[in-house]
Amino acid sequence: SLAFLTWWIPLLGCIRMPDWTTILKEVIPSLCYDQRPFVCDGFPDTCEVIVIGENPATKTNIDWWTWWKDDTGFDYKSFMESYNSERDKPSSTRRRLDRIRSKGINCVETNAYSNEQSGGVSQSIENYAVLDVLMKNMPLLKGIIAHGKKAQQSLENFEVPADILTFKLEHFIRVSYATIDRVCEEILAA
Repeated sequence: SLAFLTWWIPLLGCIRMPDWTTILKEVIPSLCYDQRPFVCDGFPDTCEVIVIGENPATKTNIDWWTWWKDDTGFDYKSFMESYNSERDKPSSTRRRLDRIRSKGINCVETNAYSNEQSGGVSQSIENYAVLDVLMKNMPLLKGIIAHGKKAQQSLENFEVPADILTFKLEHFIRVSYATIDRVCEEILAA
């Protein structure tokens, strides 16, 4: 009714979204080449799921902040254009991430290491601080998918609230679409 709206609308002005740029500048270097702290479409707090992998498989030579806009968040479309220009075809992992998105699930893609390469973890940059910020500032968070041993180990560093669904899967290169679909159904039903 009109009386309800008259009472409610002024309260909306008091609701404040996190200042993501300020928060992220605390945990992501101001020049962030050869790293991918996370990827999402817009702001992380509009996402329902965090997908944690082991490391970004496709290296980019672009500063991560190029895709971040203070007023709109992460520019997923521009990121994907850059990503696709670096690859002949999408990776197995990317195809599974796309499948999750195709189910209507808005997710943050991140990794245990923001820069790990195939040579191992000795030169890797842990992504713990970014994961911590994400988990503490995503009020719509329903689920976390950790795929691969390093991702699962990284998740063990956090106390995940009991109402957040947690899925520990093999690395996505070994996970079937049927498994992805089942996980998505559970998340959507939560």
